[in-house]
Amino acid sequence: MLNQRTRVLRELLFYFYALFVFGSTFSIALAQVSLGISLLLFIIVAAAERYQPFDKSLRWFYGFVGLYILWMLIACLAGKTPLRSILILKEEWLFLTVPIGIYLLSGERYRRRLLNVFTVGVGIFALYGVVQMITGVHWFKSVAPQPGSEFGYVVKGNFPSPMTYGNYFGTATAFLAGLALAGWKDFTRKKRLLLVAIIVLGLLSTLGSYNRGAFLGLLACSIILGLTLPNRKLLLGVAGVIVVAAAVFIASPGVRARLLSNLGKEINPAYEGGRAFIWNNSISIALANPVVGVGQGNFRDEYVKLLRPDIPGIRIRVHAHNDLINIAAIAGIPGMLFFAGMWVIVFRHIILGWRKTGQSPARRQMWVAALAGTVVFAVTSLTEATFADEEVRQMLMFIWAVGLWPWREEEMPDHGTGGNLGGKSS
Repeated sequence: MLNQRTRVLRELLFYFYALFVFGSTFSIALAQVSLGISLLLFIIVAAAERYQPFDKSLRWFYGFVGLYILWMLIACLAGKTPLRSILILKEEWLFLTVPIGIYLLSGERYRRRLLNVFTVGVGIFALYGVVQMITGVHWFKSVAPQPGSEFGYVVKGNFPSPMTYGNYFGTATAFLAGLALAGWKDFTRKKRLLLVAIIVLGLLSTLGSYNRGAFLGLLACSIILGLTLPNRKLLLGVAGVIVVAAAVFIASPGVRARLLSNLGKEINPAYEGGRAFIWNNSISIALANPVVGVGQGNFRDEYVKLLRPDIPGIRIRVHAHNDLINIAAIAGIPGMLFFAGMWVIVFRHIILGWRKTGQSPARRQMWVAALAGTVVFAVTSLTEATFADEEVRQMLMFIWAVGLWPWREEEMPDHGTGGNLGGKSS
């Protein structure tokens, strides 16, 4: 049995990690300070309990993470600004969110409470996003949101940009939708209504951010889950999302014109602000530095060399607007392969876990939710370097912890086994 002091430290670890999960919905400062304290407490608790965080069942995941970080470090040291690059590399510490989360999620009581905290946080700031879309309020920021194309304002919540907001809340909404749909039969009526309300708020606020990548990610996620989950309500939900999206598109000429105009620009390789132009130049940087890339923080300096001398500053990019291409440019082809391998392992663990027989409903629910959130994030990263956006990435690390936790066989001492995630038996 654990002594009283260790139990107190573990409770503190939970509360600070829960504050990180909640804070990630609106404040990167609060979230990362809380995560830093959580890490310190986790080290102490793990040592006291002789807990091995890097379980052999997840060796491939941790192996690719280690190779990715190692190669990023080599790329930093080989670049022209090694000190600056290494300082930027410090954000890779966010990977530690995963083992801390796995440890806490292995306790049924902690697991249920962490999911509830995340759900409440998403609900509150999705509601704030909807209010902001209608009224333009910006209680926590000095800069007001931009007016929308035809109605209200472009939602950015408490984040620096609508792009970050849309990527965060699109991913979070998909996660909660997966959680709700996979555990629908086990939830109380009150829990169902709450989740549906939050999911609707999340969809509305994501649409209000005008983030096309997040919206496409939600559509892709809906179709994937609709084809794989034997749930009639889910299929109706998928159809509803598509119908609503089509109605908004058709009924809003300004939005439709804006989207079609932007699409034409994005695929035009001669348009200096479009994705095709950015990707072509970013690939050129990667091919010119195929082994170790240019190092963290040096993308902009290399990118500007490929532009005309009098180009406006707004057209000078700091990343490739695609995660794979961006990693290839700053860490070379090996870095990109390690990064891609890490993603393949995550998807493999989640999908194989979902398909395993004899698993508890709680574990299956976790895998479905994690798959939904990871799919949306992956889609957004096709047109944006979402992995380089710390606000969204720190939330993804929590989602990965949710998806990878069930691969550890043991449960946390003194906290029972598995359980219903907020359902009737809770």
